[in-house]
Amino acid sequence: MTDNGTGTHGAILKDTAPAEGAPIVELRGAGKSYGNIRALHGVDLRVFPGRVTCVLGDNGAGKSTLIKIISGLHQHTEGDFLVDGDPVR
Repeated sequence: MTDNGTGTHGAILKDTAPAEGAPIVELRGAGKSYGNIRALHGVDLRVFPGRVTCVLGDNGAGKSTLIKIISGLHQHTEGDFLVDGDPVR
């Protein structure tokens, strides 16, 4: 591939996601506790259609717990979880 000066080796990348609009998945102050162990606390996340969202962190940071909440495997114990604007559990 050749580099056309864009830093993308010939590819031209364009953000096609809408500038405005409602997120399809949203967490507001979400958290998860297992007894007196707090795995997550105060997580805010918005996922928009047409955009790539990454969950990144150190070992033990709560990434797997967050994904399990979003996928419905675990229930959050604090905060709000919305899908298409509707609260879910």
